[in-house]
Amino acid sequence: MLKYMVYLALAGLWLCWGTSFPAMRVMAHTLPPLSASGTAFLAAGLALLALRPTALRGLNFRQIATAATSGICLLGAQGTVALAERTTFAGTAALVVAALPLWVTVLNAAFGERPSRAGLLRVLVGFSGVALLTGAQANPWTFVVAAAGFVWAIGTVLTARTINLPGPYATTTVQLLSGGTVLLTVGVATGEVVDQPTTASWLALSYLALVDSLAGFGLYTWLLRTTSAALVSTYAYAVPILACLISVLFMKEPPRPIMLAGAVLVITSVAAELSARKPRTHTANTRT
Repeated sequence: MLKYMVYLALAGLWLCWGTSFPAMRVMAHTLPPLSASGTAFLAAGLALLALRPTALRGLNFRQIATAATSGICLLGAQGTVALAERTTFAGTAALVVAALPLWVTVLNAAFGERPSRAGLLRVLVGFSGVALLTGAQANPWTFVVAAAGFVWAIGTVLTARTINLPGPYATTTVQLLSGGTVLLTVGVATGEVVDQPTTASWLALSYLALVDSLAGFGLYTWLLRTTSAALVSTYAYAVPILACLISVLFMKEPPRPIMLAGAVLVITSVAAELSARKPRTHTANTRT
């Protein structure tokens, strides 16, 4: 039964996050991206806390601090991507972020897990694809998206390596509350204002709060604590493909040859990297 639950959760994660990149672009079109993202995450976290008021009871400072740090990395990165999508295509942003497993390889090397020569080659090929993608759209914000992907990788490594995290429900709640609070604070501090938002932007914000935040991050955290990190990481090449298809078919973003070439390099290297990793099994964590 757990096996089927894992596969259903993985498919749900692909769908939640594959649609989030186009939704972020729609939201950021007329809403302040940092404040709006922070509001969505904070609302989702408060909703989880309201549904289970005792979720954080009994947690020690170290557990809360660890979950909060990972949440600030993960959600801060997503808020930054939303900011960049004001001038960057959603499909391009999704593909640049898809290099996440390559960043994870680099970070794991810093922890002493030296990659093989083939692993180094995969990293070089993947980042050459990122270079093509950032150059395909003459926009410095694509480099900001690449930096956000690195921060996301830090949050991923922290979540996957830490045994001190609370259960999935409590972890997700803390992550949403901390990340949402930081993004909202930064947005207000930088002077973001709401100026004649459209109905589409409000709907996109609601979608991000319910689907991307509540469902997506909940599934992501549960999967990381329940199954192998390698299996969870398959979202890294499933999500950008789905995001690109939605962006091209429904948002009329132009598919260009250089973008296709970069996409092939990134997704191929990421798929090869994930296939080459040794399975890493997590024990199901049922604490809440």
